[in-house]
This record gives sequence, structure tokens and C-alpha cells, in this order.
Amino acid sequence: MVPAGEHTLPELVLKYNKIWSKDNLSFDPNYFKNFTGGQYPGFTWIGCSDSRVASDTLTETLPGQIFTHRNIANGVSEDDANSLAVLQYTIDELKVQDIVISGHTYCGGINAAMDATAFDGPIAKWIKPIADLYEANRDQIDALLPGYERNYALGKLNVKRVVDIVGNLEMVKKAREGGQPVRIHGWMYHMETGLIEDLKITNE
Repeated sequence: MVPAGEHTLPELVLKYNKIWSKDNLSFDPNYFKNFTGGQYPGFTWIGCSDSRVASDTLTETLPGQIFTHRNIANGVSEDDANSLAVLQYTIDELKVQDIVISGHTYCGGINAAMDATAFDGPIAKWIKPIADLYEANRDQIDALLPGYERNYALGKLNVKRVVDIVGNLEMVKKAREGGQPVRIHGWMYHMETGLIEDLKITNE
């Protein structure tokens, strides 16, 4: 929390950015210059926008190692140019072979999908596929305890849904037919433990 009367949060972020830059340059004068020659990430992470789930932090990876796309409830839609552009760049330009779809526990987007009155407008449209998924599996999910268990169950189903969508995209099929490996992994980050669970639903 920013001390009252001293700095706004954006001001504090800019202040600490200067400290961070100076510290890295003191360790390696070419630290930032080394990034200007291009990026060669090992995998692409499609995750949630939740501020508590930062892929580079929870995987202890460095800048340049993960190509990242985040949105509410780690979605990919065939009519969403944003996520499709990320995947096209991943496959066609970066030649990344491993794509991770990562959900997480205590996801607000998943909770909203189980409450039809939670949002309207763009958010309601975005989470509608998850709401439909909930309705299709409502008996199974509602048999679980409210809160964590229901959120986790629907979150896993949503990850599988997105893995299937990505695996069936024409750009993925075309890459595979051309001999380029593309593996889509389904993971869940457990916020309460800091651990990532491999859901064992890899599409390859």
C-alpha cells in the first residue's frame, strides 16, 4: 500500500522502475541491450489477467523466456482477433512449440460465469462460453461445496475447453501438417499453494 500523502501508485511504480533499471545495469551494463536483438521464448502462456497471477513471477522465468497473453479467465475465442493474433505470431513467427493454457483457483471470471447476474456488457459476452459450460455441467458442479471446489471444477473444465479450441484452429492444424510441432498444455495455478498443476490434457 502506498503511504498516504507521499506518492500515487503510478508515481511509486515509476520511481521503483528507475531503481530496478539502475540495479540491473550495475550488475550487467548490457542487460537491457541484450534484449534488443529479438525474442526467442521457450513457450507461450495464455493466462488470466488476475493481478495475483503473474506468469513470470510464479515460474521464476526471465524477460524473453515466455511469450504472454492474458485476459479474463484465460480465454481464446475463434472470433477474438486479439488472442488469435497472439497465437498466429506464436506459431508463424516465433515458432514456439509449446503453448500453455493456464487457469487458476479463486478466479473471479469463473465465479462470474456461475452467476448470470454478475455482469453485463463486454464482460458478460466474454464469459458467456464459460457460463454455457457451467450450465452444461451444472448438476456435477453444484454437487460440490460452494466456493473453492466449484470454482476449481469449472476452472478445469474451462482450461480443457480452451485447449480443445486452440488444438482445432486451422493455424495449428496447418503448422502440424507442415511438420512443426505444436503442443497445447492445460495447467491450473493453485493460488493457495503457489503450485502449478498439470491437468494432463495436452493436445499434440
